[in-house]
Amino acid sequence: MDPMFPDDTPEPDRPDESFLFGEVGAADDTRSVESVAALHESPAADDLDDHLWMHDDGRIWDLGPAEVDTDNDGINDSLTRNGPDGFTVYTDSDRDGQVDKITEIGADGEFRSAVLDPDTGEWISGGSGRIG
Repeated sequence: MDPMFPDDTPEPDRPDESFLFGEVGAADDTRSVESVAALHESPAADDLDDHLWMHDDGRIWDLGPAEVDTDNDGINDSLTRNGPDGFTVYTDSDRDGQVDKITEIGADGEFRSAVLDPDTGEWISGGSGRIG
């Protein structure tokens, strides 16, 4: 996948995900995951307060209502968009409606993410790698 941002390049001393999460699936791995996301009923009426938005170059983009609860707190905070090369997850992690994290996952298993710096309004690389 092409870098999402100019500074999104692999760092040679960055540990891989096994350093962060341990060897998932190893014989002594007793962890399990019941759910990493939940779907909740959307409100019957399309309330604009439930929409996620982002801005770029003086324009505001309404992305539509959040569809997925990625932090399992009972409130939908993310939406996904499929594309020809994979899909993108737009997340509002602080519940203000503004997208503050974007994660792209390619059909080839490559992923990259970016987070919005609340002080500068700039997107900062949140990491990249490969799933699986």
